[in-house]
Amino acid sequence: MKQTPIPVEITFVDFKCPHCGEAVSFPDQWIGRPQTCPACSQILIVPQPGAEFGLRLPIPFQTSRLVFRRLGPADANDLLEIVGDAEVARNYEWCPMDEQEVQVWLENDPKMPPLQPGSNFYLALGLLGEPKLAGLAAMSYRDKGNSEMTVDICVNPNYQRRGFGTEAFRGVMQLVFAGLNTHRLCTWCHSRNQAGVHMLEKAGLRREGEFIKCKLMRGEWVDVVQYALLREEYGSGAQGKPSQHLSATLGRSS
Repeated sequence: MKQTPIPVEITFVDFKCPHCGEAVSFPDQWIGRPQTCPACSQILIVPQPGAEFGLRLPIPFQTSRLVFRRLGPADANDLLEIVGDAEVARNYEWCPMDEQEVQVWLENDPKMPPLQPGSNFYLALGLLGEPKLAGLAAMSYRDKGNSEMTVDICVNPNYQRRGFGTEAFRGVMQLVFAGLNTHRLCTWCHSRNQAGVHMLEKAGLRREGEFIKCKLMRGEWVDVVQYALLREEYGSGAQGKPSQHLSATLGRSS
């Protein structure tokens, strides 16, 4: 005899959008994670039950030497230094870009809905006190439930070997785990990119395995090493605690 499945009761969290002030409601499974406001299409963080307003994305935020923010038109030259460098591109899946391609990117970036599964969300890694980019971070959800995110960090060639990559990755982990309540973060690195391997391990990620000739990049099959970290592992080792600036940002509801 076939049994009738027991229906699962869904509890909703009711609150106001921190951007437009309209009343919205989301299932409680989304508490602490980003969703799109159906009224204004802005990204918000679903708050704990009882809060009047949802939370805004905790961006910008900063670490000891870096400010994490959205890209802007003034970043064109610095961005070209990063994504136009053929040696840098060798360690990533994209090809070097020219000045026109960078301009088109910066024009389209504000129009792209942030934190949508399958699409990259970019953060500029600005130097505190200087109008210069030390690098770029790319974040992308791998599933519709926003539970797993991939992260790539690319450091300006002029700022490599100074610890900026490790600091940037730790800063992004603060956002991913403390700011977006993500279950799992993962990333990969070429086996030949020993500087990248060292950066990920110093940042506190866990090495999960090496995959032989698993990616075809510009006509060459390359070996990659995969790293990951779970939310419950975050902060238990070398990653450290979330910065006071990020914690304060997360505490604001509007």
